[in-house]
Amino acid sequence: MTRVYPEPRPMKPRIALFALLFSLLSLPLQAAPKLTLISADRQQVLDRDQLEALPQTTIVTTSPYFEGTATFTGPTLARVLDALGVSGRSQATFQALNDYRVSGSLDELLSLDAIVATRKDGQAMSVRDRGPFWIMLPLSERPELDDPLYHRFMVWQLSGIELE
Repeated sequence: MTRVYPEPRPMKPRIALFALLFSLLSLPLQAAPKLTLISADRQQVLDRDQLEALPQTTIVTTSPYFEGTATFTGPTLARVLDALGVSGRSQATFQALNDYRVSGSLDELLSLDAIVATRKDGQAMSVRDRGPFWIMLPLSERPELDDPLYHRFMVWQLSGIELE
């Protein structure tokens, strides 16, 4: 005896919508990238939107860390530090997501014309692409900075800046 099964019925729109919403809710939420600024008496957290709301500077440069020329956009380091207040501070430490840390005198760091890049070639940088934030130096415009002495300050996956 051959059994005949009924044709599957299409899912009702409400059930389909419920299934879609449930699947979206079960996706892991990704936290928006944030940069933590710390001083002895204050802490401030800035997200990408807040960094991009500051006046933007563009650096077009080559680097030993990527092929060819790339365009980076973000606020200058000086503007970012102004958000925390730099008066009376003499030292800054940059920290990356992988706990890489580098320190330098604030005067030296501010003299490098660095930006806190939020975008590379117009695209928001992901952790995979050395983002979400990358201290970028104008290596092509200032060839004297294209030296390991200064490369150490080009912290990618930047997560924090501490002022002492």
